[in-house]
Amino acid sequence: MDLEKGKQLYSTSHFQEAIVHLDNVVNYEFDSTAYELRASCFQKLEHHYKAIEDFDKVIEFNPLEFSYYYHRAVSKKAVFDFTGQIEDLHNCIHYYKKNKNIEIGLLKTFEADLINAGNHIEKLKHNISSFHNNSYLEIKALLTDYLYQIKKIRLKRNKIRTPFRQIKKEELSSAINPEI
Repeated sequence: MDLEKGKQLYSTSHFQEAIVHLDNVVNYEFDSTAYELRASCFQKLEHHYKAIEDFDKVIEFNPLEFSYYYHRAVSKKAVFDFTGQIEDLHNCIHYYKKNKNIEIGLLKTFEADLINAGNHIEKLKHNISSFHNNSYLEIKALLTDYLYQIKKIRLKRNKIRTPFRQIKKEELSSAINPEI
């Protein structure tokens, strides 16, 4: 009952009230849906540390779902944990590329977030020698690698689609010019 009420309140943007009902669910039993919804509520209310904690639990329950890493990366960015954001974006990309329905729009979002994280780190590099025990050069190398992975996914997606397009073009050519 509390989970359904929490979902209803979340869908109507009553995040604080939804959290009360979702708290009842997670205090009674482990329910990944309740943790996921509560984490989203915390994000909407800009309680990012709490959102990260709940996404940690959701990821522990289902570590193969790329979207959880992405949502946690959003909160890590909000608390200026750029290394954590980059790591989560890496995991997001890693599990996303196993997805059968790759959307270019999502890849562009991941790429933009990685570039933005790199820009933030670039601005801070003169003030801080390391970010969460990672050197600036290590982080830049990771960013470069993750951006390269996105390009590989795009190329792979295009290679899969290209033969189909070529067949269609050939069929069109033979239909238009039967003597060919």
